[in-house]
Amino acid sequence: MKFVQETINGIQDMNQGMAEFRVGRGHDGPARAGEYIMNDTTFETPLLTSFSISGNKIIGSGTLGRDIPLSDEPVLVSLPFFSQIGDLQLDKMRECDAVILPSLVSFSSLTPESPELILNYQAQALSKLESHIEPSRAIVRIPAEISPDSFSDKIAPFLETGVSGAAFVFNGQLGPEDLVSLQLRSRLPLSMMAVALGRIEPGLIPLLHYTGFDIIDANHAQEAATQNIRLWKNGPEKIEEGKETRYCPCPACSNIGKDEEDQSIILLGHNLDVYRTVLSESVQARQSGRLRWLVESLTHTTPSMASLLRIVDRDLYHFIEEFTPSVGSVTIPLIGPESYNSPAVRRFRENVANRYTPPQGKQIVLLLPCSARKPYSDSRSHRRFAEVINTTLGSVQPKVAEVILTSPLGLVPRELERIFPAARYDIPVTGTWDTEEIKIGSEALSTHMKKFNSSTVVVAHVSGGYLDIVRAAEPDIEQSIIYTSHQARSTSREALETLQESLAELKDVLSIPIEPRTTLREIISATADYQFGKGAGDLLVPENAKLKGKPYKLILCQIDGVQVCSYVAESGNLSLTLEGGKRIVSLNRYWVRLDVESVKGGSIFAVGVQEADVAIRPGDEVIVINNDNVVIGVGRSDMSGREMCELNRGRAVTLRHKVE
Repeated sequence: MKFVQETINGIQDMNQGMAEFRVGRGHDGPARAGEYIMNDTTFETPLLTSFSISGNKIIGSGTLGRDIPLSDEPVLVSLPFFSQIGDLQLDKMRECDAVILPSLVSFSSLTPESPELILNYQAQALSKLESHIEPSRAIVRIPAEISPDSFSDKIAPFLETGVSGAAFVFNGQLGPEDLVSLQLRSRLPLSMMAVALGRIEPGLIPLLHYTGFDIIDANHAQEAATQNIRLWKNGPEKIEEGKETRYCPCPACSNIGKDEEDQSIILLGHNLDVYRTVLSESVQARQSGRLRWLVESLTHTTPSMASLLRIVDRDLYHFIEEFTPSVGSVTIPLIGPESYNSPAVRRFRENVANRYTPPQGKQIVLLLPCSARKPYSDSRSHRRFAEVINTTLGSVQPKVAEVILTSPLGLVPRELERIFPAARYDIPVTGTWDTEEIKIGSEALSTHMKKFNSSTVVVAHVSGGYLDIVRAAEPDIEQSIIYTSHQARSTSREALETLQESLAELKDVLSIPIEPRTTLREIISATADYQFGKGAGDLLVPENAKLKGKPYKLILCQIDGVQVCSYVAESGNLSLTLEGGKRIVSLNRYWVRLDVESVKGGSIFAVGVQEADVAIRPGDEVIVINNDNVVIGVGRSDMSGREMCELNRGRAVTLRHKVE
């Protein structure tokens, strides 16, 4: 498939009347930047389309034979249904325009075969028009009735022909039909442009951008204007005579109510400005890593919007998670129930549950509340906890496993507190937790405690909602639990004194032996397993490993005098050296294969990638290998593993070390 697309791209460079879609750099979920090149004109995506206006992030659109192009620039032209090629006004077709293929004239009585008939009709139409339309200019209409499971097979022939995009229809009700369009879009080949058509209000733009749409229909702006409706990001406003209107500073709205002005033209100007504004806000949010927050904030506009996002998180989790970066440099707001199952949050919970293994020999598990300041160990409350622990236990402190309970991450082992998103999230603090938060936390705690010996003692130094989590999980926990906070705040003098007394008593009762501190080893090992999967910690930090540094700062790991990795506090992740890559390449994870003996330069581009692990996410540490499975480089991924395999442009890996 990749070879076919490369051939098509090569032909495109030599001919006129063609179009090309290029995916750009940057991710926040499937949201992406790109370029839609039509002859000599390049449109930066995402952008809007409208038959009312073109320019300034809007590409014009219309129907062949009915609408006259608004400018000399390329537009999206919809072909009407035709049975004979002579039915089309081909003399009005410009070679610079993109063409949306026609659907059947009517399919009111749908059968299971109808979607396939619709696609077959479009394929036949493209074949009949091959002397007039180069396939790269074509955009195929996707019937909503097609099964998502068979969609990949049905769209493949269009991709192989050179069709550059696919259009999906939305009815604006944010119900089952719109959900199907989102599901189908998630199955679209990554190199194809995704177009959203239909009744799309401005408030839906962030979600459409987030789920990977590149061109979004803004024609509802005119429909609303003719009905005296002014659109806003958070919903429509009916303009009625004698009724006070919402203030708007835009130039168009300054003329509302003036008799000499056409009201529909005024409202159209306002509505299109709102579309542009929301799209611009969405793009800026993606660039700053806050698009997910913007999408979540709009769920409060209507119940249907909230329902749609929750269903998207449930049904399209694997699609959205695949393109969600594994690292981040900005604090992510987790503002409510819509955040509980966001991809970054759910992925963290799953990685802790499936990849984290507690260090052996822990005799006490200390449960602590989270703190407003992140990382937790930098907060005043956790410094006070540390003081009590170190003062009371002294040299036996290494036998304590510290676990921080938090919503909606569930729990965070102390060793992983600086990894994304545990080190960079913010939640509203009310002192009370809802039922779903308690369920998430208790399930995470129950799973976590199954990793410890039954003789381990749990000390729950928590109160309020944290206490509710422990109580809910208690029936599934086989270890003994000691509560030290009860109704008092965990940082109160009374609670801290109870914690001190309990730890002192356990020190004597359990006869905890004195052992050297292993904090650095535990941090490196836990982080390695979190990043690369179980077993990576044992390979990177064997018994003879030498560790230098300070906890949660810079830590260097050497074996026989050769550095294998370093722990970087700013990201909470490990950076591999070539030797480190060689040590874990046998795990067969997070690899990128090239058909070369060695690499040149500081970057690897997607066109040069032969294969890649589909588990790779943007921001992951990756190992570059050749066909003999020899490690020839290590670095940081700039795209997902699947993108490396399917795309022909863009930087796939930023190299840190390579074989010279």
